[in-house]
Amino acid sequence: MRCNLLYLCYKILYYFVMWKENLYQPVEVLIRNHEIFPIAEHQHSFFEMVYVREGTGRFYVKESGCKVEEVIYHAHSLFLIPPETTHCFTIDTHSEYVFIRFVLHYVEDYIGKYLAEIFRDSSRQAEISLNKSDENMASQLFDFIRKEEDNRQMGTNYLQQQWLNSILVLVARNIVHEAKDECLSVKYLTINETNPAVYMLQYIQQHIHQPELLRAESLSKIFHLSPDYIGIYFKRYYQETLQQYIGRNRLKMVENLLLNSSMTVKEIAYKMGYTDSCYLVKSFQKVYGISPLKYRQEHSQSNNLK
Repeated sequence: MRCNLLYLCYKILYYFVMWKENLYQPVEVLIRNHEIFPIAEHQHSFFEMVYVREGTGRFYVKESGCKVEEVIYHAHSLFLIPPETTHCFTIDTHSEYVFIRFVLHYVEDYIGKYLAEIFRDSSRQAEISLNKSDENMASQLFDFIRKEEDNRQMGTNYLQQQWLNSILVLVARNIVHEAKDECLSVKYLTINETNPAVYMLQYIQQHIHQPELLRAESLSKIFHLSPDYIGIYFKRYYQETLQQYIGRNRLKMVENLLLNSSMTVKEIAYKMGYTDSCYLVKSFQKVYGISPLKYRQEHSQSNNLK
């Protein structure tokens, strides 16, 4: 009886508490090698592009009504996974992946709103088919990103950003061409037509340096929710509190500024909307275990040793 009850509880949690991963910076590159994929069926609150450098296996997405779309992958397979998409990888042979994770406002800020609209409408996409010329170019760019990640040094972030921006342009171009070939119209959605929970993340990321705009009272006016309910709404979708998400995002931006700029801690505190540099130092040390200046010094030394 007890075992049956535990099994029933597990099934309820499986169907109603989907594990969801959040991103705490506008864009991120990850290189991963796996014999067994470590994460089961899950969702993201951001876009994820996955390039398979080597290996074979299966990728599936679960659509509405529990319909499953399964694709057999191999070296050079490319996938674009929109936010809130239930998906999973299963591996047949050792696989190496390059993950590019990004939010729409990154595309808007660094490439343009036109391309951001293309990605916003890409929810029907799973596997991305590039023409032969673009496939060869994308393969080279992913190799550049991987090699630079293996030997990080001064300028690594800048170079990777240029390469991944080029990949995003190639993918967007092929999405449009495919839509034309299939006589489909690319539907451009306005920001109000998107999932409100996803737009809330975009809004937070865009205004992460303006804490006065991220208070419950301000957010409730924009998203037409009660100030008392907006925190509950956020946690229901993203499985962490609103303040935790904002805090992680701000500290990730602080980390990037420490590593990729010459700004002082005081200047960073002002730019990111902290009340003063002391509060920034205290918040940073609580998460990273060392002061911002020590963190910058240690990472600067490690880059110089490469």
